[in-house]
Amino acid sequence: MTRMTPSEAFVETMVANGVTTTFGIMGSAFMDAMDIFAPAGIELVPVVHEQGAAHMADGYARVSGKHGVVIGQNGPGISNCVTAIAAAFWAHSPVVMITPETGTMGQGLGGFQEANQLPMFQEFVKYQGHIANENRMAEITARCFDRAMSEIGPTQLNIPRDRFYGDIDVEIPAPMVLDRGAGGKASLDAAADMLAEAEFPVIVSGGGVVMGDSMAEAVALAERLGAPVVNSYLHNDSFPASHPQWCGPLGYQGSKAAMKLIAKADVVLALGTRLGPFGTLPQHGMDYWPKDAKIIQVDADHKMLGLVKPISVGIHGDAGAAA
Repeated sequence: MTRMTPSEAFVETMVANGVTTTFGIMGSAFMDAMDIFAPAGIELVPVVHEQGAAHMADGYARVSGKHGVVIGQNGPGISNCVTAIAAAFWAHSPVVMITPETGTMGQGLGGFQEANQLPMFQEFVKYQGHIANENRMAEITARCFDRAMSEIGPTQLNIPRDRFYGDIDVEIPAPMVLDRGAGGKASLDAAADMLAEAEFPVIVSGGGVVMGDSMAEAVALAERLGAPVVNSYLHNDSFPASHPQWCGPLGYQGSKAAMKLIAKADVVLALGTRLGPFGTLPQHGMDYWPKDAKIIQVDADHKMLGLVKPISVGIHGDAGAAA
């Protein structure tokens, strides 16, 4: 155990999780911690509006596969982030939203910029951590970072501004090591049999391929099957556009060629995608989704399996490992 301030425990836990970049607007609610960002090697990228900071954290997470971290002043600064965190939630981005709040002695009394910050985000985060006792600063901060990765989505770390101060004995937790598998043997065997018997399989490559850094595996599978590949909505980066089997994105403002191809499919392999409405509903006057096709869906989040479309085989696993 090491003696340090809660601010130091907070910053050291971010460092342990590989954080080098955060986004937001500096504020008095977290000034004590902010003073040691730079010595710890953490940059705060400033913005003119907190919504932009949360979108930047989302984009950073999508591109890097690392945590995107956003922080702002309690009350109005934090409330400005809600819409962007909702976007990160539906994109399954591991964003950690750090929300300093009114000090404990002013809560319920109209304290400085007081707002009930946990309910603001509860619909759009996978986990909410609240620092009711500064001795748990490192523990709960670490859990927010772990859950963002394990549950594949945003988390919220809510810290009353007076909980940054004092002296505590603390051990900085090591980040959780995740090793996602390919899925269950029975579901993988069923999917392999279905693809072997397919006359015209089509692969829908989604965000799970990007977040899992599994482009090479997706390409190898497509080449092995000889199957055309379309992108899920907003994930044009999930398969190389230079590849001869790439046919473009589905859905809103998507590729007519991709839609015409998937309309012919007898088996659809949804690789790392929830098959959201924007990528399955009619577009360009085309009701393209194949009505009779069997669907194999692979997703690391079991709650996404069969969420939008009825599926024949659901594989709870990493897109790259399954491929």
